[in-house]
Amino acid sequence: MIERLVNIRKWLLTNEEFRDGVSLETRRGLNETSNNMASTKYKLLLLAVVGITVTSGTATAAVVGSPDIVATLEDDTVAPGEQKTIEISLVNSGELDSGSARNPALNNEVTTAKGLTVSLGSGDAPISVKNSKRSLGTLQAGPKVTVPFTISVDDDASSGTYDAQLRLKYKHTSYISEGTGSRDEDRKTRTVDIEIDVTDDATFNVTDIDSNARVGSTGTVAVSVENTGDSSARNAAVTLESQNQDLTVSGGAATSRFVDKWDPGEVRTFNYRVSSAEAAEPEPYGFELSVAFDNEEGLRTQSVAQSVAVAPDPEQRFSVVNSSSSVAVSNTGTYEVQLRNTGPLTVNDASVTFVSQNADITFGKSSSTTAYVGAWEPGEVRTVRVDTTASPDAEDRSYALSANVQYDDQEGDTSTYDDVPLSFSPAPEQNFGVSNIEASLQAGEDGSLSATLTNTGTRDVENVVVAWESQQSTLSSKESQYAVGDLDAGESANFSFGVDVSNSAEAGARQFDFGVSYRDDNGDRVEADTLEVRSEVAGSQDEFDIEIQNSTLGVGQDRSITFTITNTKDKTLTSIEGKAFVNDPLSSSDDETFIAELAPGESETVSVQLSAGSDALDKTYPLNLDFQYETPDGEKRVSDTYSLPIDVTDQSGNGGTPLWLIGGIGLLAVVGGVVWYSRQ
Repeated sequence: MIERLVNIRKWLLTNEEFRDGVSLETRRGLNETSNNMASTKYKLLLLAVVGITVTSGTATAAVVGSPDIVATLEDDTVAPGEQKTIEISLVNSGELDSGSARNPALNNEVTTAKGLTVSLGSGDAPISVKNSKRSLGTLQAGPKVTVPFTISVDDDASSGTYDAQLRLKYKHTSYISEGTGSRDEDRKTRTVDIEIDVTDDATFNVTDIDSNARVGSTGTVAVSVENTGDSSARNAAVTLESQNQDLTVSGGAATSRFVDKWDPGEVRTFNYRVSSAEAAEPEPYGFELSVAFDNEEGLRTQSVAQSVAVAPDPEQRFSVVNSSSSVAVSNTGTYEVQLRNTGPLTVNDASVTFVSQNADITFGKSSSTTAYVGAWEPGEVRTVRVDTTASPDAEDRSYALSANVQYDDQEGDTSTYDDVPLSFSPAPEQNFGVSNIEASLQAGEDGSLSATLTNTGTRDVENVVVAWESQQSTLSSKESQYAVGDLDAGESANFSFGVDVSNSAEAGARQFDFGVSYRDDNGDRVEADTLEVRSEVAGSQDEFDIEIQNSTLGVGQDRSITFTITNTKDKTLTSIEGKAFVNDPLSSSDDETFIAELAPGESETVSVQLSAGSDALDKTYPLNLDFQYETPDGEKRVSDTYSLPIDVTDQSGNGGTPLWLIGGIGLLAVVGGVVWYSRQ
């Protein structure tokens, strides 16, 4: 507290505005506090002056504060002989005694610890610390920082609670004058007790791991664990948890094995069923093994999790050598694939299942089909053929298919190698092109978009229809379809759509999508590729031009404000209803106007009644105008808001007493009272 009062005293005595407004005797009283800050009388004096000065707003602000770092250790339990990495969390909550609303960055500066170093000493704890010093740099107020330390617990450590010592060293800016920019820098060293709990309960250590798991298959992982503690564990649950989704334990992330009693020095072996995804690699994957048990006092205890690694063996693989197809769009043919056994095993009863990822490519009427292969040696290439159909909707592109190989391994277990990637390309489809795009599109207006459609395919088509497929909130078609008719190969025809463009549409380029369909030789309607058209949309145009005739209004005056409205559109607007909006200190007793009709370019003068209150300032105020009108097709619309300037003038010539003078007189009166108090 005293340190902060000293900083505030520095701010007050170095501030020019404060020195000018406070008497010499008051400043001498503040100086005296530097020799006797413990005096309650002078603390109260200083706080009173600070409060008065800050409240009056006559002094230049200063920023005063300091870091406030709290250190915690959540996992504080260790065992004799254990080596463990502990993580100490540091949080700087920052203490701000006097902040700045104008420059919040200064608040952050005085609460930030700079050049922070932390050192962990053993204190009275039976531990040794490796690499005990850490340099953290800057620690701002707010976010948590975790600092790891590796400790070793003495083998003969007695159970109990001990205090290790964390030493914090940093510097910080304790005081900043916003007036002069001057700063005070402080250095601080703190020691914080970190509680360490040494237990003599059972402890556990993994001694051996054995696995026959294979990538893309399921196997067994055997983990041997020794009770290295001095006590027995009862009702123990030994949990193996995977740290990667590519390896699962018993179909999930974790599973447990159970032991009724586990004596000190006893080694137990636990078998877990581990499944490896096909995306896994034959490299070590992390698992965590932990033991929950009842100690000799009957308390449920959780051991520290140990990291173990399991590396699955390489998977049994199959790869594509080659593929070919005789399938055309709207036709059925043969799809042929050559596959090689690239794995290390000879497999039996193998079969290949083909799966289509798109409804346009099927095997008969199904999305999948299976072909039997039988025995399959490593390195052997087998050819598989299946009947495949490309629908009329299929495109002239490569389609992604997949093959799954199911087989029995040498132990008789059935496994599947999934998602062998395949590609399939049907013969070309019927195509169309679009050209000669013409558009008249403007925000707030009805427009049109037209273009020429050309049959770029190799065959004649019938009953061609162009459909509007664009999904845009500010543009919509008046029609959903346009019937083009029959088109021979290479033939062209025009199509057109009426378009509604909303007032909110922004100017710029737009993409319009058009779907094309036709009747095939079987009379079925076939959807062709979507055609994309790019066209510009013009921005909105103001409906009216507003010219104010008399914009001056005296304080306390009530008068008519006149303005001229001109129709800037290229069409006649009717039933034009105007509404004026003003805010205090302006008011209106007659804020509505009406014009029956305005032809393009035609003008009419209207007025509203405005009043300026007696508290109005000598400045410009806005007069906002909205208009509702009707278009020639009967649609009612609302215009944008027009803002007109109203100049309010003080015609009295009266000035009044400046607020700063009133405040200064009040401050001198309060300070005088404080000085009187200090003499008592």
